[in-house]
Amino acid sequence: MFGWVRVQNRRDYEDLATELTTLSESLKQHIEGSSSALLSDSAANTVMSMQRQVEEIQDRLRQASGGGIREAGMDEEMLVRHYRQVQAYFRLLQSNASMSIWRTVDEQLVNTRLEGLKPAKEATYDSSLSTVVGRRTCTEGTRTKVLAGLDDWLYDSNSLSIYWMNGMAGTGKTTIASTFCERAERRKVLAASFFCTRSSAECKDVTRIVPTIAYLLARYSIPFCSQLCQILAQSPDLGTKNVLKQFEQLLTEPLKKAKDSMPEHLVVVIDALDECENRAGVELILDMLLRFASEVPLKFLITSRPEPEIYEKLIGSGSRQVIHLHEIEKSLVQADIELYLTQELDFITPRSTDIEQLVQRSGALFIYAATLARYIRTGKRLADPRKRLRSVLSMTPEATKTHTHIDALYTAVLRSALSEDEMEPDEVEDILAVLRTVISAQEPINAETIAVFAGVADAERVVYALQPLRSVLHQSEETGLISTLHASFPDFMFSSERSGLYFCDIGEQSQLLAQRCFFVMKEGLKFNICDLETSFLPDEKIENLGSRIKEKIPLTLGYACRYWASHLGLSPRSDPLQELLDGFFSQQLLFWMEVLSLHREMAAGVEALLKTQQWLTRTSPVSPNLLLTVEDVRNFVTSYAASPTSQSTPHIYVSSLPLCPRSSFVYKNYWERTQGLLKLKGSLIDSLETAALAVWSVASNVRSIAYAPDGSRFLTGHGENNMAVRNAYDGTLLVGPWQAHKQTINSVAFSPDGRCVASASRDSTVRVWNAYNGTPITEALKGHTNSVLSVSFSPDSKRIVSGSSDCTIRVWNAYDGTLLLGPLDGHADLVYCVTFSPSGYLIASASNDRSVRLWNSHDGSSHTPFTGHTLYVRSVAFTPDGTRLVSASWDRTIRVWNVADGSLATSPFEIPQSTFMATVSPDGTRIASCCEGGTIHVWNINDGSLIAGPFFGHTDEVISVAYSPDGSRLMSGSGDGTVRIWNVRDNLFSSPPFPPPKSLREIHSLAFSTESTHFSSSHDAGVIRIWDAFDASFTTGPVEARFIPAPLSTISPDSSFVAAISKEYEVQIMSTANGSVVAGPFGFPRATLSTFQFSHSGQAAIMGCEDGTIKIGTLPNAQQVPVASFTAHNGSVGLVSESPDCSLVVSYSEQENALRVWKVLVPTLEIPSCMASPLGYTSGDYSVLYEGWRITREGWVVNAAEQLLFWIPASIASAWLSPYAMLAITETGTVRVPKQKLVIGDEWMKCYKPDQ
Repeated sequence: MFGWVRVQNRRDYEDLATELTTLSESLKQHIEGSSSALLSDSAANTVMSMQRQVEEIQDRLRQASGGGIREAGMDEEMLVRHYRQVQAYFRLLQSNASMSIWRTVDEQLVNTRLEGLKPAKEATYDSSLSTVVGRRTCTEGTRTKVLAGLDDWLYDSNSLSIYWMNGMAGTGKTTIASTFCERAERRKVLAASFFCTRSSAECKDVTRIVPTIAYLLARYSIPFCSQLCQILAQSPDLGTKNVLKQFEQLLTEPLKKAKDSMPEHLVVVIDALDECENRAGVELILDMLLRFASEVPLKFLITSRPEPEIYEKLIGSGSRQVIHLHEIEKSLVQADIELYLTQELDFITPRSTDIEQLVQRSGALFIYAATLARYIRTGKRLADPRKRLRSVLSMTPEATKTHTHIDALYTAVLRSALSEDEMEPDEVEDILAVLRTVISAQEPINAETIAVFAGVADAERVVYALQPLRSVLHQSEETGLISTLHASFPDFMFSSERSGLYFCDIGEQSQLLAQRCFFVMKEGLKFNICDLETSFLPDEKIENLGSRIKEKIPLTLGYACRYWASHLGLSPRSDPLQELLDGFFSQQLLFWMEVLSLHREMAAGVEALLKTQQWLTRTSPVSPNLLLTVEDVRNFVTSYAASPTSQSTPHIYVSSLPLCPRSSFVYKNYWERTQGLLKLKGSLIDSLETAALAVWSVASNVRSIAYAPDGSRFLTGHGENNMAVRNAYDGTLLVGPWQAHKQTINSVAFSPDGRCVASASRDSTVRVWNAYNGTPITEALKGHTNSVLSVSFSPDSKRIVSGSSDCTIRVWNAYDGTLLLGPLDGHADLVYCVTFSPSGYLIASASNDRSVRLWNSHDGSSHTPFTGHTLYVRSVAFTPDGTRLVSASWDRTIRVWNVADGSLATSPFEIPQSTFMATVSPDGTRIASCCEGGTIHVWNINDGSLIAGPFFGHTDEVISVAYSPDGSRLMSGSGDGTVRIWNVRDNLFSSPPFPPPKSLREIHSLAFSTESTHFSSSHDAGVIRIWDAFDASFTTGPVEARFIPAPLSTISPDSSFVAAISKEYEVQIMSTANGSVVAGPFGFPRATLSTFQFSHSGQAAIMGCEDGTIKIGTLPNAQQVPVASFTAHNGSVGLVSESPDCSLVVSYSEQENALRVWKVLVPTLEIPSCMASPLGYTSGDYSVLYEGWRITREGWVVNAAEQLLFWIPASIASAWLSPYAMLAITETGTVRVPKQKLVIGDEWMKCYKPDQ
């Protein structure tokens, strides 16, 4: 662009400076006239940088004052530096110009991709919300030192990438951040801003921070936008991914690629991070910033209160600068407050002594000064502001209390609000009711909602009641939602010591709000609340569902559905509340689930019922029936939330209710109110009583599982060397899976504080990870010389114990990975399991040497081993009180030991199979064990009696089990790749399998009785069993009934036809009279045909195939319909037999060991549609809805049009393979499908019959 210029005198410098000035001014005019919005900010930044270079040269020239070049400091080296910088700026401009052309061509596509990130546009510092919440910039001349420090940090190329400005509530963090943003934007260096606030749902959602920053960066910089859009083209839904993926792919990756095309000194501002609700997400954001900030061409200003989770992250990191606003010299802050108050109250010309007094009362809290000014200024509309000033000045200070100043101010505000002249008593009551409702609300709410929950007649009265409360409450002009202005105000109100006469009892208020939630739901909830027209579609495919939800579900009802349990949980014991709860479960439960399902908030529903269960437990006495009801309801909601049925709200009724355990409150209470829903019978339906509440496929091999201490998450370790953290309510992936080791993970553990997870691997290492993002906290813990089999945290989360195949135990520092103790020798064989005692004083270990040992966790001294097991001891666990120890062994026993002396506390428990693991319930009364056969049992810890189980479902060995923290759930992990959640209520026993598995093996022939009501199966051992064709009951011969054998037959009953195989390996039906082909060919390879039979009517051929299908071909003179084909078995069809009346066909598969009976004249499930029978015997109804019937991997039964007919669990799906099946008899159980007419799909709204 420029030739190399060697400057030797002042005139050369002046010429160059003039040329650069002219060029930069020309470029600035071009930029300002550009129509590209994307080009302006980043390009303008570059031009401004060029101008600064020119100004620096000119300043140097002016300083020369006739002297030589070197006297002016303008040597050749400096000129070269300036020249190269100018060249770099021109390259940036060229890149922006090139990208601008790209943007213009693809503007619509770019906008679509960027908008797909769903940015929180209200979160920018100058959004419309900033006016609504009263966000402002610093008064001119205030906070100058703090702002200067921020400028120095931003423009210092050697400064750290993160600046944390923290301070207690009211120190002015947001105001300073707003001012800094405004200044940075004027200088074109503000890349993005995200101002968190509880006043806006999207602005308190931590998952929106990264997508919003990426969106704003793309609007700022064209090169970044180009790189980001390329990534979004491949992964358009990145905005919905977890924070780790968002940060890496939306920020780090495109920033690295666009780094050379980005201007210098760019800043991103994240304000009030502590106002985000998801604490775990906040920690994750900070982890990502600390990890990646130094790698990208940005600096980050973060402001927050010094909350523990933020403080610990940032104060312990060396990659940030910190300023504590509340530690700034008080005199400097008060000088700023004085200037602020002088300007804010200028309209009443206060005396200087008044201002001084107000400054002293404010202390170092700007929130006090701002609240005070707002209170006085509000008087311009509602009262005499001078009178309000005098009221404030007359308050008596109480300097001994921590919250004295702000408390005195809040007291003055409330005193004024409740004692305005000419205020009627009912108006005072309105104000109090509105105030208490808003501070107790779980989220910002509108005036209509406040009116309902506060018991105020109408929303207009709420608006009037809000007027004197504007100093402490805020109403958004945009949304109308009302909330507290500052978090310190509810704290004040809920403290009787601080608020005195104005104290709000959170228990009483919560009880009132809970009651009104129930009233709102009783009035507003109803069946099919959003008038969904069909059950065939998932919710996401329903047109205009969002607007329909907004119209049909008022905000007040939505709030009640979300938060009734939150208010209930804060309430004291109350008989009226228990009655309302009982009525809610009996009448509105399913309707409530509709609202949550439509809002995609089912996990919140599961959590709500857990809160309800906990409330009932601690507010005894309570009706035992109500406790059982809550448990049944929680089980039902858990199953729905955890299964694919939650994808389609109508399937609360269509799928979940029909498959609900018959003994449950939900089924008994709601089934009689329905009609036309799926009715299935058989032992597999009966087994739903003990079936898993949730089944999640997570990996091919689950080696270890662990609950988070609060029960909201769970951790899995896998044979594929990776691990993951998931939501414990709906199974959604929260973190990972991430590659944690080089070999199989044997054991995982959650720290008691929930922040860390540990893993032990066959690669001989232990690793410690952040539980919220999967990043390593320490280097690998190395020392063991063989596979590490077990890992556990100490109760204080500070230590980790590990046991290994090298026969040793080690104790590590969980924070830095240093070895604290060990190796501890004592076991003669590999150590399978290690755990800390509840006090943390002892460590217990279980070994292949058949012993259990106790160790002092501080000095490593060993106690006398506990002996008695005769084979490997696989697991060991303390009771919660630390007095007993439970061990499980491959010798098929569980033993309970007294910790004090090693004696047995009870006789050994005899277990049916070798046990992998035993764990103790949180209340110390039960032991859950998992066995190599895939079963789970629950035992009484005192006598070894079976309390619940065995629980069946896993198809491979169950290696790990864990109790939920409340003890009501048991989680299991298996080699079959699934995690399952079980209800482990006492006396929940499984029935023996029916039919007995051996009854289905080695069948070599089938035959129907002449009455077509029974069929026989002949077995290789000479056994004959007679089966009822309708209910699967059976007897074992000899019998008197006459059966018709059904051999492999290739000639029709009247000898008119013969089956033949063509040269092309196709089945053809030929006339025996002349050899002509009369039916077929039926196109499938000969290799797949496994059995063949002509129908007794002579009008059809029944063919069984090796791929598990049965195919029906029609013969001449029969009704002409296409060949019918349906999946009949999960293996080759070995035998088929037709009943004499041609109404039934029975089939058998030796590979599957299963029998199925097919109804061929009339379908068992009717959704009327005029078609012919699949066998062509008679005309009748055969629904086109069943065309293409198949069961998806998720369990949905769909047809050729991919319509959702209904959902069934895997145990039933494996047995009931086709709509033609009337009866399925498998080794896992039976399914009977009675004849019935369904009202599903477009008729589904007829399924519910409201109480008359």
